[in-house]
Amino acid sequence: MRDHHTDQQNRTRLTRDAIAKRIADSPYGNNGKRWAARWLDVESYGQVGLALFNLPPIVERAHGDILIDVDGKEYVDLLAGFSVSALGQCSEEITAVIREQAGKLVHYFDLPHPERIEMAERLARICPIKGGQARVAFGVTGADAVELAVRAARYWSGRPIVLTAFGDYHGVTYGTMALTGKGGMWPYFYPVLPLDTGVSYFPFPYPYQSPFGRAPEGEDEAAWCLSRLEDYLSYFLESKESPYREVKSGITSVAAFVVEPYQSSAGYILPSPGYMKLLRRLADKYDILLMVDEIQTGLGRTGRLWAVDWEDVEVDVLITSKALGGGLPLSAVVTRSEVLESWGPGAHVSTQAGNALACAAGNRVLDVISDPAFLAGVAERGAYFAAGLEELQRRHPLIGHINSQGIYIGLELVRDRASRQPAPEEASFVLEECVRRGVLFEKGGYFHNRFQLIPPLTIRTSSVDRVLAIFDEAFSAAEKRFGASS
Repeated sequence: MRDHHTDQQNRTRLTRDAIAKRIADSPYGNNGKRWAARWLDVESYGQVGLALFNLPPIVERAHGDILIDVDGKEYVDLLAGFSVSALGQCSEEITAVIREQAGKLVHYFDLPHPERIEMAERLARICPIKGGQARVAFGVTGADAVELAVRAARYWSGRPIVLTAFGDYHGVTYGTMALTGKGGMWPYFYPVLPLDTGVSYFPFPYPYQSPFGRAPEGEDEAAWCLSRLEDYLSYFLESKESPYREVKSGITSVAAFVVEPYQSSAGYILPSPGYMKLLRRLADKYDILLMVDEIQTGLGRTGRLWAVDWEDVEVDVLITSKALGGGLPLSAVVTRSEVLESWGPGAHVSTQAGNALACAAGNRVLDVISDPAFLAGVAERGAYFAAGLEELQRRHPLIGHINSQGIYIGLELVRDRASRQPAPEEASFVLEECVRRGVLFEKGGYFHNRFQLIPPLTIRTSSVDRVLAIFDEAFSAAEKRFGASS
């Protein structure tokens, strides 16, 4: 019988050797390598930076859309702190607000103060909540808010089940991991999986790599994919052999759909048009709450204030975070009033929720992002970036698919455009080439072959041009190494 502890010790030795090699092989200067060694001497090897990159640069300072590492090397920022720094790194207007607020009030527990009350009022006004009357509950992180929202939906409805899409990302805490069905993460919860038995899944209507297969010849792929999803959901919501509903009695066990309007961690993927309208229609038909996670898609990222605005859909619950705090931790749940009115005092608490500094910065973020002129600028810059990528696609057959909405941009790499065979090794190579040449972004995707491009919403056209030139060089290098696809 194998000894689990001995196996772990062997894995640790191998991991240490691999980490040392990553540092030695990295393209960074001496300062970067020294700081990386110090970092990995004291932090967990489960650090996300080691999953996203062979080794991330040690960034010391930043401004706007440029990151600068400890050796002084610059990188165009296509991460924006994972959509947190939406107005750019070290925004002068956000920094000024934080300085002023720090001289008045930094923290007041999970208790009211003027900046928090103002933010709640504004979120209640600008979120597309069905019925128009909204209430707000604050959190610290996105996962924090998702947990709170699911708990509220179950308590208010008296129903146990929530439905989410395969590929959605809603957090990695014990309370949210069941909603984030990532096989690479679940094993690390050994020996008790984060298996909330009240969570069930359905396919995401991703037409380029449809979970339902390729559309019949002559049919529109996106429409066909969405119609298959409607058939799938309708079947299980009508069948007596499903735990979701009992048709004869009309009893429904589903509290909420908990979904991303577009899938972010899965690769910045846009669904078939009409996805949110379909879920709204089914939610109304079966008296289910429609809960949208706009943590990455919201606050101007897609060129509208919220991604659901593109389909003019009102929701029952909206969850926001990331960009909301202007770089500081802040999240919020905005719902139909009656959902949060059903709770009594003390039903939820979080020490740092609605932090005064974060709310002050967040109110300035809302000033900027809710301006129609700013949103028009996001759409314009996104269109410029997408046009440049499409020109690259014409010259680089590795780029199989591009989808974009505002500055929410995903690229899919394939070995063959006809078969759409994923190109994960090529994607890893291109990413490392780009890091070496001075561009940072995330690689993800269902098949590890998509690039998520998440720059600040204020990215300059000169920085976009610089990115496109580096992409051109990196794709050429990949095609030389792996052979050009067709």
